[in-house]
Amino acid sequence: MNLTLFQIANYTLIILLLVLFIRYLWIVFVIHDDDPEQWRHAVKSKQIPAKIKWIKRRYADKVRFFNWWFQIERLKREHVPGVLVELGVYKGDSAQVIHHLDPERQLHLFDTFAGFTASDLLMENGEAATYTTKNFADTSVQTVLRKIDGNYNIIIHQGHFPESARGFHETVALVNMDADLYNPTKAGLEFFYPLLSPGGVIMVHDYNYKWPGIIKAVDDFVKTIPEKPVLLPDINGTVVLIKNSPIPL
Repeated sequence: MNLTLFQIANYTLIILLLVLFIRYLWIVFVIHDDDPEQWRHAVKSKQIPAKIKWIKRRYADKVRFFNWWFQIERLKREHVPGVLVELGVYKGDSAQVIHHLDPERQLHLFDTFAGFTASDLLMENGEAATYTTKNFADTSVQTVLRKIDGNYNIIIHQGHFPESARGFHETVALVNMDADLYNPTKAGLEFFYPLLSPGGVIMVHDYNYKWPGIIKAVDDFVKTIPEKPVLLPDINGTVVLIKNSPIPL
């Protein structure tokens, strides 16, 4: 069988693409050189459920994923009591991770599930100044619950925060805040910090120059508490506050 140069080139290209595709699959599903050693050990020891490994592969920001995993594993190890909370849920991507990392704890989700309110947009600058009430409105409670695909331990608080938190008096172990705007971030820090267990953690996303409202809300708040913030190097920056245990007298 005699092949033309055109046919040879086509076959060569197909083989090259096939090799690249196989290499991609191998990297994604087999090789994890950037995984923390603790995670690799937990996987080898069969401590990580298949659902979590599936979520981890599909979650884009691996640094952020592992920060949640490290903190929630610490909460379990140190027996820190309390529920999990997320303020700013959107379509439930991060809520899915947090819930399945500790499905035995209640996860309380706070969001309008209908986008931003006009009053919260008035004072914004930076990236958030481009937002309107239509941003992040393409979601719903049903969309989030389908995304999470979890158990009965998910409690929805729909509405404008902090009004939506009336009657909430739970002890809190972890708060994940991704509200994008100054007002709800400030209100979230002021509301949840007093409810946080010693050893509990608050994680505030989008702490970078594009969201000056987030920086202001965090920086102003940490002046009022004894803890110091730690900035994590995920894609958009997350500030972590771990509440100190009281010092015995």
